Amino acid sequence: MNAGIIILDKPCGHTSHEITSFIKKITGSNKSGHAGTLDPDVSGVLPVALGKDTKMLRFIASKDKTYIGIIKFKKEISEGEVKKAFKHFTGEISQTPPKMSAVKRRKRTRIVFHLNFLEKNGNKVLFESKVSAGTYIRTLCVDIGKYLGMPARMEELRRISVGRIQESKSISIQDIIDAFWLYNNKKDDSLIKKYIFPVTDFLEFKKIIIKQSAVPALRSGAQLMAPGIESIPEEFKKDEMLSIYSDDKLIGIGTALYTSEELKNKKHGKVLQTERIY
Repeated sequence: MNAGIIILDKPCGHTSHEITSFIKKITGSNKSGHAGTLDPDVSGVLPVALGKDTKMLRFIASKDKTYIGIIKFKKEISEGEVKKAFKHFTGEISQTPPKMSAVKRRKRTRIVFHLNFLEKNGNKVLFESKVSAGTYIRTLCVDIGKYLGMPARMEELRRISVGRIQESKSISIQDIIDAFWLYNNKKDDSLIKKYIFPVTDFLEFKKIIIKQSAVPALRSGAQLMAPGIESIPEEFKKDEMLSIYSDDKLIGIGTALYTSEELKNKKHGKVLQTERIY
């Protein structure tokens, strides 16, 4: 397997790296990688890329994430107080990554799109939250406790979506083991085809179509020039990320240097800043 994306339902008790390495071994891929690291004690949606698709992970990982979790307070608290705190932490927030994180510990701005109260049992509150990439839910829980004047911590957490990738698409490690057993022993690849998706299924960028004659130059490191454009099927803005296609094949990802309307009248010059050639 030298390409493909697996939407794994990561179990608790393992690091994302351990899980990704295990998937590499099962599939026999030459390399593997994951999008959006989950802590060992957090379960849920973990996109895993195989082979050449690992280079496309950052275009999948930089998505909003949705979680279901339990926050545990030092003492029992009213539903009203919890909802007030949740409202306070909805929108643009500032947080410092926890000590265990692999990134530099400095304040960062993140967005909490929603932080919904679901139910309460004593001093434990079940919630759902949609956040921008790079938001630490563990830190968010601690900060909510500080706002309410009492210790609080994340008790449990599960990621239920990465961008438009829902947990309904996710599969277990055992599913992957079964799929490759079926192929290796019965030469039946039906489950592999069911569980391993092309990377194009998860790229949400608008498309620009280039001429076949422009592909070799682009793959050799050249930038896309105006004469290389075949068609512009969708409207887009300047600085918008685009998927570059030739016929029906993905060639790469680039950033538009002009709007779609401006490009329609452009006859020469560089038109895209290449981000990644596929």
